[in-house]
Amino acid sequence: MIKSARTYLIVSFLLAALAGMVAAWCTTHYFSSREQPPSLHQIIHRDLGLTTKQQEQVSDIEARYSAQRQRRENEMRAANARLAASIETDRQLSEEVQAAIEDFHIAMGELQMETIRYVFEIRETLTPEQQARFDATVTAYLTEQEL
Repeated sequence: MIKSARTYLIVSFLLAALAGMVAAWCTTHYFSSREQPPSLHQIIHRDLGLTTKQQEQVSDIEARYSAQRQRRENEMRAANARLAASIETDRQLSEEVQAAIEDFHIAMGELQMETIRYVFEIRETLTPEQQARFDATVTAYLTEQEL
């Protein structure tokens, strides 16, 4: 009887594992978007036909922006950690909870402003023809349209 229960347990575990693998495979192959739109970075470097000078300028701009973005993302993570700690401690919409939410929103707003500055700074390095393609891409991303 014990051997039989152990066999059923092992078979059940194996069937559950197999079902999980099949579900994961189906999710990644049938329910996820097959074609990801190109990122702004890909379009800038692949589709705009940048000159060597433009590539150098864009690389400098991207390096500065990357550091700024990382700093703001760290600030948002820290604000979320303070928010979690405040919620855990206060269990209500306290001043500390509200302050952490405000800190997060400030960091998020600054990140958005820095991102827009980055977009305009990149745009300044482009020719009018490149700007037209770049502008269309930025508009499509902001309005979630197909490129």
